[in-house]
Amino acid sequence: MISVFALILTACAANNNSIYYWGSYSATAYKLKSEPTAETRAKHKAELQNIIAQADAKNKRIPPGIYAELAMLEAEDNNVSAALQYFEQEKQLFPESSKIIELMQSSLRKEVKQ
Repeated sequence: MISVFALILTACAANNNSIYYWGSYSATAYKLKSEPTAETRAKHKAELQNIIAQADAKNKRIPPGIYAELAMLEAEDNNVSAALQYFEQEKQLFPESSKIIELMQSSLRKEVKQ
């Protein structure tokens, strides 16, 4: 009986019913946080781009914050136009984030002017 319960529990845990496609986000974000190197940063940035590219193919949505996080990484690389475009995409997908995204855009524009 216990083995049947364990099997059912394992099957449920393996089935990801999320409406969002997360890819390897958790693994690359953790690695970047625990070992912040150029390599782990590049891998995490590539994973964010992969999530965006693969979500539709997996019949899933892009998770909230993915475009915003990618925008912040681009801003850190001084790719301001790319950062602003990613912020706009975040606002389009998640209009409820408009206020905070607009604050981030405004802050980025101020930094560029200085």
